[in-house]
Amino acid sequence: MWIRGVVRDPRTIQIAAQTTFLVLETVWLDFGPSLPQAATFIVTALAMECAHARIVRVSINWKSALSAALSLSLLLRTAAPLLWIAAAMLAIGSKYSIRYTGKHLFNPSAFAIVALLLSTDQVWVAPGQWGTTIWLTALATTFGGLVLTRVARLDLAATFLATYFGLLLFRAWYLGDPLTIPLHQIQSGGLLIFSMFMITDPRSTPDSRTGRMLFAAAIAVLAHAFLFRWQVREGVFYALLLVSCCTPIIDRVWPGPRFAWPGTSGG
Repeated sequence: MWIRGVVRDPRTIQIAAQTTFLVLETVWLDFGPSLPQAATFIVTALAMECAHARIVRVSINWKSALSAALSLSLLLRTAAPLLWIAAAMLAIGSKYSIRYTGKHLFNPSAFAIVALLLSTDQVWVAPGQWGTTIWLTALATTFGGLVLTRVARLDLAATFLATYFGLLLFRAWYLGDPLTIPLHQIQSGGLLIFSMFMITDPRSTPDSRTGRMLFAAAIAVLAHAFLFRWQVREGVFYALLLVSCCTPIIDRVWPGPRFAWPGTSGG
């Protein structure tokens, strides 16, 4: 019974997907984090989660903490060990300190990444590091589809990618570029991982389908502006945090059923 519950939990699939990408990134593609860095992210995040559970006397949400740590391992780079600890603490801390009506306002990993990008020049994010290989696109889409269909967030990822690709097509047409350029840009592995596993966090995105589609389209438009108008390569992360600030308004205007992980309550 316990094994069946673990397998049916979408977070299990997400953690398996993130672990797969981390292994590929580190062993095969050779641009992943060092083993001490990834281990520090994971240990610190789990320790923060355990400390919170002990203080407020609730069960340990280790899957959420592990997923946040794996996201940091996939996307954030820094050579400073203290910043490894700070990143994990910011991620888990934001989940419990920046909340409204029982939801955390920001995706924990995205909040930590943006907070460090704004506060120090010793961290960086390289969204293009994954390249545009077809097998990676297929793998990210397969894993993402398995997770998102179970948490009813496939509409969010599809809207984001469709809007972003539409903007790339318009830009190519406006500049007279060949179609191969936007097709190459949309196949970015980093963009797919971001759209499948970061903007679709069911505990920090709007509750209704209409709200989620507006949320995703706004992120795509703002991310496109950051990248091509202001030349900010980390623009997708800034766009996610800025649009997330509007989630309480979106939920009020377009209310919907509150998401809850299996075995937990919506509040």
